[in-house]
Amino acid sequence: MYRNHFKIALRFFLKNKLFTSINILGLSIGVTAFILITQYVHFESNYDRHQNRIEDLYRVTLTSNLGEKGFVTLATNHPAVGYVMKRDFPEVEGYTRLMDKSHMWGSFVLSYTNEHGDLVKSNVVDDKLFIADSTTLDLFDVPLLSGNAKTALNEPLSMVLSEKVAQRYFGDQDPLGKRLRINDGEDAFKVTGVFAELPENTHLKFDMLASFSTLGQWTNETWIWPDFYNYVRLKPGTDPVVVESKFPAFVNTYLSDIMQEHGFEAKFGLQPVREIHLKSHHRNEIAANADEKMLNFLWIIALFIIVIAQINFINLSTAKSTERAMEVGLKKVVGIKRSALIQQFLFESLLINLMGTLIAIGLIAFLAGPFNDMVGLEVLSLELWLQPKIWVQLLILMLFGGLLAGVYPAFVLSGFKPVEVLKGRFHQSGKGALLRKGLVITQFAISLVLIAGTYIVHSQFSFMQDQDLGYDVEHNLVINAPMVVDSTIADKMEVFKDELRRNPKINFVTLTDEVPGKKIGDDNMARQSHELKEAGVSCDFLRIDHDFLDTYGLELLAGRNFRKEDRTSYGSNPEKDAGKTHRILINRAASQVLGFQNPEDAIHKKVTFPMFNAVDRVTEVIGVVENYHQQSLQADYYPTLFLNPDFYDATYLTINMNTSGLQGTLGDIGEKFEKFFPRDPFNYFFLEEHFNQQYKADAKFGQICLLFSGLAIFIAVLGLFGLGSYLALKKTKELCVRKVLGANTVQVLVLIPKSLLSLVLISGVVALPITYFLASEWLSNYAFKVSMNPLMFLVPLLLVMVVAALSILPESIKVALLNPSKYLRDE
Repeated sequence: MYRNHFKIALRFFLKNKLFTSINILGLSIGVTAFILITQYVHFESNYDRHQNRIEDLYRVTLTSNLGEKGFVTLATNHPAVGYVMKRDFPEVEGYTRLMDKSHMWGSFVLSYTNEHGDLVKSNVVDDKLFIADSTTLDLFDVPLLSGNAKTALNEPLSMVLSEKVAQRYFGDQDPLGKRLRINDGEDAFKVTGVFAELPENTHLKFDMLASFSTLGQWTNETWIWPDFYNYVRLKPGTDPVVVESKFPAFVNTYLSDIMQEHGFEAKFGLQPVREIHLKSHHRNEIAANADEKMLNFLWIIALFIIVIAQINFINLSTAKSTERAMEVGLKKVVGIKRSALIQQFLFESLLINLMGTLIAIGLIAFLAGPFNDMVGLEVLSLELWLQPKIWVQLLILMLFGGLLAGVYPAFVLSGFKPVEVLKGRFHQSGKGALLRKGLVITQFAISLVLIAGTYIVHSQFSFMQDQDLGYDVEHNLVINAPMVVDSTIADKMEVFKDELRRNPKINFVTLTDEVPGKKIGDDNMARQSHELKEAGVSCDFLRIDHDFLDTYGLELLAGRNFRKEDRTSYGSNPEKDAGKTHRILINRAASQVLGFQNPEDAIHKKVTFPMFNAVDRVTEVIGVVENYHQQSLQADYYPTLFLNPDFYDATYLTINMNTSGLQGTLGDIGEKFEKFFPRDPFNYFFLEEHFNQQYKADAKFGQICLLFSGLAIFIAVLGLFGLGSYLALKKTKELCVRKVLGANTVQVLVLIPKSLLSLVLISGVVALPITYFLASEWLSNYAFKVSMNPLMFLVPLLLVMVVAALSILPESIKVALLNPSKYLRDE
C-alpha cells in the first residue's frame, strides 16, 4: 500500500514542481532556523547545569538600603558569611568564597623565573584570577588534570592554573612546584594543580585560583568588606526558604552594631546558582549575564518561523484542492475508501516534511561555523549529531509538522463528493477560502511583529551608540597602568606623564582606577556631614588625578578642578595629612542625591563617608562635574565622588591624543613605557572600543533577530508567491474575459495583487498594536531609550507590502500580457 502511495506522491510532486519546491524550501528553512535558535537558547538556558547537585548550590546575596534610591542587591557579600553559615546553620553542607583579583592587585602581571634565570612574563592582562577557598574545586566540580584537588588550595601562596595558562608559562614542562610572582612581589605563588578549561556555559569562569588562606584567618570574622562571592551547598532535601527564614536573626547577630554605626540596613538572600545566568542582574556580577526575556523572545521567533512554514503548506495544499478533485472523485467511484485517501494525503505531507528535514540537516551542518561566529559561542559542533535528543527533536518536528499541516488538507480533499465532482459542479467552499485568508493574515502578522520588533531593537542600539556620552571618547587611548611598583612609583609616573606630553600629538594624560565601560568597583554610603548616618546614600568612588577633567573633556558645572596640592591620603597616613583638608569632586547625580539645591550650593560643603577600616572621613566639595555615562545607556547616571589621592592606586593611564599618524604615536608611547617600566607589559586599548563592548550582547541579539526575522518574512513571501501563482493560473480565464470586455492591462495587472495585499494590510492592523506593547515592555529596561514614533511601525509595514507585491508581480504581469483571443478560442 505504501509503495503505491509513494508512486502517486512522486507523480504528483513531479507534475507540480513549483508547489513542491516552495513547500520543501519553506520547511527546510523553517526547520533549520528552529534548530539553530533552540540550540542557542538551550545553551544559554543550561549554564552551570553540568555541575553535580546544582539544585543544592546557592549564592548568598546582600541587599542594602541606599537612602532615597531604595535598596540594591549585590552579588557579593562579606567574607565571614559562608564560614559562619557553615558553623551556625546545620542545613549547610559546605561553602566557598571567592574574591576577584582586582580588589587585591587591580590589573596584574604574572612572571616566572625559569631554570636558566630568564624572566618569563605574560602580556595577557585579562586572565580571570580569583582568590578562592580550598573547597571551590569540590563545590564547582573542577577536576584537576594534575595535583590533588583536596589539598591544592589549602596552603597560603598556593595556586591552580588552567591548562591554557600553564602551557603559556611552562610549555611542556610539569608546572607543579613552579612559582609565579604577581606584580613582581616578594611572595611567589606555588603551582599546586592544573585544571582543564571550564565549559563555556558557566557563570563562574576563571583561569587561575589563588588560595584564600593567603589572606589570613582574620577574614573568617570580617563583616565590613562586601566584595566576596559566597556560595553554600545545602544538604539534600533542604528547603531554601527555611534557611532564608533564619537570615534576619543571623544578620542581627553579626551586623547589628555595624548597621547602627554606619546607618544602613542589610538583608541576605539565597540565589540558586542555576538561575544566575538568566535571572540575575545584581551589582558586582562576576560577568554580564543573559536576559531571560530576550531568550523567550527568541523562542517565540523559532515557533513563529516553523508555524509560518507549516501555514504555507496548508495554504498551498488547500488552494490546489480543485486540481485534485477529479482524482478524488474517480478513486471514490472505483471503491477506494475515504480512510485510504486520508492516508494518501497524510503520506504526501509527511514525505514533503521528511525531504525538508533532510535538507535542513545539511543546512545546519553547513551553517554551524558561521552561526557560532555570529553568537560568539561554540553552540554547534560535530557532537551535536551524536546526541539522541537532536534526532528526537527533528523526528518530532517532521511528524508533528507533517500530521498537523496534512490533516486539514487530507480531510478536505478526501471529503469531495464524487457525483458533484464528475458532473463538473464542484466548487471550493467559502470556508476554505476564508481559512486561506486567515492563514495569510496570521503569517504576515507574525512576520510584521518580528520585522517591526527588530527595527525597534536596531533603533535602540543605534541610539545608544550615537548618544553623546558626556566626554571625549574618540581621542582617548588607555594603557594598563604599571603594576610592578615600588616606593618611587608616584614620582616616576609624574616624570613619565611629562615625557609623554613632549609628543605634540599628545594633549593630556591622567591616572584613574577605572575607565568608562563598566561599573565603578568602589562604592559606599555618603552624606552631608551635618546629617545623621541614616541619611547616607550609596555613591561610587573614583580615584583620579588633577588631569582627569581635561583628559576626558568633562564639563565643570561649579567650583574648580583638583590641583596637585589638593592630594591627600584621605586618612590612611594621618601624619602626612596633618593640616590638610580632604577635598573631593562630585557629579551632578551625587549633588542631587546628597540634597544640594543646585551645583553651586554644593561648593565648600562638607561630605562624610567611610574609608579605610570603615572610619568616617570628612571632606570638602570643591567642584561639581556634569554627569557622563560611565556605563552603557541601559544604566542611569550613578552618584559619583572623585578622590585625588597622594598614593599610587592607578589601574589605567588614559592618553588624550591627536589620532592622525596613530602608528607613530603608539610606537613612541610604547617605547617610553618600556623604558620607564620594563617589567610591565605594554597593553593598550581604545576607549571607544572598550565602551562599546558593553553593547556586544545587544548587538548579538539584534543580529539574531534580524537574521531570523528576515527568514520568517522570506518564508511568508515564498508562500505568497506560490499562492499568487496559483491564483494567477485559476483567474486566467476571468482576466481574459475582463480584457475582452474592455479592461486595460493596468486594471488586469492590479487585480491579483490587490486581493492579496489587502490581506497583508489587515495583518498590519493586527500586528502593530502587539508590537507596540512588546516594544514598550522591552524598552522599559533602559534608562535612556529611543522615543517610539509612527515611522517605526509604518516602515516595516511598507517594507513588507513592497516585498509581498514584488513576489506576486511576475505572475500578474504574465497573465495581464496574455492575448485573450488565443486563450479563449477553445472555450
